Amino acid sequence: MGRGPEIRLHELGLSDDIVTIARTHRDLPQHAREQVEAACLSYEGEVAALETQIDNLELPKEWFTRIPLRGQLAAAKERLNACRGLLSVKRRIPFETMAEIFECYLLPDSQDAISEERRPRLQSELVRPPSRKRAAGTLCLVCWYWKTIAMATPSLWSNMFIKAREHRGGDPPLVRASKVRGFLSWMDRVASHPWSLSVQAKTTGMGRTGSTAVPLSQLLHRPAALHLQRLTVDCDQFGVGMGELTFPRLTSIVVWTWPRTGGHNHPHPKFPDLPSMPALTQAVLDSVIPRNTLPMDVIPWGQLTHLYLGVIDNRQWKAIMKLCRALQRGAFNLRLCHDIDEPPGYPESKGPAVLEHLKELTFSGMVPFGRDGVPMDGLSFPVLEKIRLFLSYHELRWEFANAHNIFGALTHLTILVEAWVEGDVVVNALNTVPQLRELYIKICEKYEDLFEYLTYGRDIDGARGGRFRMRHLKALGIAFKTPWYRPLAPGETEYVDNTRPFPYAHIQDLVASRTLAVRRGDFASVTSTHLQELENLVLAVDGEAWGPAIEERLKEIVRPYTRQSGDPRLLAVVTGPEERAFNMISVDPMELCRWNHWDDGFMDAVDNLDDFSLCPKCYSFL
Repeated sequence: MGRGPEIRLHELGLSDDIVTIARTHRDLPQHAREQVEAACLSYEGEVAALETQIDNLELPKEWFTRIPLRGQLAAAKERLNACRGLLSVKRRIPFETMAEIFECYLLPDSQDAISEERRPRLQSELVRPPSRKRAAGTLCLVCWYWKTIAMATPSLWSNMFIKAREHRGGDPPLVRASKVRGFLSWMDRVASHPWSLSVQAKTTGMGRTGSTAVPLSQLLHRPAALHLQRLTVDCDQFGVGMGELTFPRLTSIVVWTWPRTGGHNHPHPKFPDLPSMPALTQAVLDSVIPRNTLPMDVIPWGQLTHLYLGVIDNRQWKAIMKLCRALQRGAFNLRLCHDIDEPPGYPESKGPAVLEHLKELTFSGMVPFGRDGVPMDGLSFPVLEKIRLFLSYHELRWEFANAHNIFGALTHLTILVEAWVEGDVVVNALNTVPQLRELYIKICEKYEDLFEYLTYGRDIDGARGGRFRMRHLKALGIAFKTPWYRPLAPGETEYVDNTRPFPYAHIQDLVASRTLAVRRGDFASVTSTHLQELENLVLAVDGEAWGPAIEERLKEIVRPYTRQSGDPRLLAVVTGPEERAFNMISVDPMELCRWNHWDDGFMDAVDNLDDFSLCPKCYSFL
């Protein structure tokens, strides 16, 4: 720690009266202020005299006399500045105001650009200690007064980071004895203020940690634990080590675990020993729930409003959804249940479940719908508005048997699938979502089937909604995968194998029918029924060699129907791979989610990336 301010003042050669005033007063009383002002006048005179003496030296004759005079001048200026500092308004800032300034200084940087999060985060980056430059302890090193304010302001200590170790995988985290005192002091400073705890526990391998250590759970048996609100844990799948603890006010948890060898196929699945969390409402849990298990007591499923679960199967998903009656937003990384004939190792509700508050679902890996042996009967989402699918090499499947109860209120649908998606498959899904207003889809083949379905006035056998399907659709996005849609090469006269021409005419008919034809009233037979005009159109072409040619032709087709000179027409974007910052076609955007709490922007990477947005911000409109 640096020297105290009174020692610095004493070394400057100030009078004892001035040093005493500096030591005992922040806001100077009148008599003290007069003494300091008089000292300032005295030192101002001394400085002026020394400057005049230096200016009047006869050089070079008195060159060496100049050096000591400059030293005396510097010392006089330091005494003058010290006295002026005692009169500074900064010394009169109220205690409470200083505390607020400190709080602003310690706030985490909220301006992290999404562009910096365009890659999956490394395991070592998931839970980071706070920056040394932004730690409350740094404020304590400045001066006694700052230390007093910092120690008496619990909110400055409301974000605690603990770096723990484990003897071996699965053991409870341990904290080095040399760090214990600091952690306990930190928690004492928090007192009864709501606070957040981040724990990073890394396995040291077989054997000892190399120093005396204390179990983390033992440190958390403190009064401050009663006021813990947010918990972040990065550890071994079975090494959380908090099973005996209770955090009665914890409302949000993030647990990122890395499975041991065997992962979810561990022969003796065990749920990580999480603490009791009776007030929990938001959770981000990755690789926490082993195969064929479902913890019923530790997590209060019935009161969760926001939930992310990583690596569960579709049968677990259905059972969990029947428990989460208060859920508002859900995101899930799913896999296929390979042991569908094996009875579940947990009780599963057989009755219906109505999730009256669920408005948004996001899936990665695969979707739970349409799988043999796991019917989605009994589930009802009466206000579900948005579904987003980011699927990795799993075919697109849909729920038809219970479609009305699950998709009846759906207004926004995003389908970005790595596997081959054909137009007729998409059409079958669209038949179940008559209220849809926004659609973003990646498609590989049978474009014509989808375009015909979306074009007003076309008769299609078996399609619901008559000749005016998707009448509420106002925003449409299509990502084209074009390996079979290429122009003829020089010398070719006809298409061979599976190649075919790109259906530009179908695109033009679709856009015209949902823009110009609606405005002109071409559909007299539906004068009594409102047809929504298309307001936003996004077309994205993949990276095939002929992609730029398709992109330019699409721009020519769409441009006549777009917004020009204030005319309320279509707002459209056509992009190629060279214009997109994020490779939408090959990367699951859920991998870019930062392991934050829900209200700290856990889903920001998915919500804000322009590459699958129907209202992009960084691309040029036609």
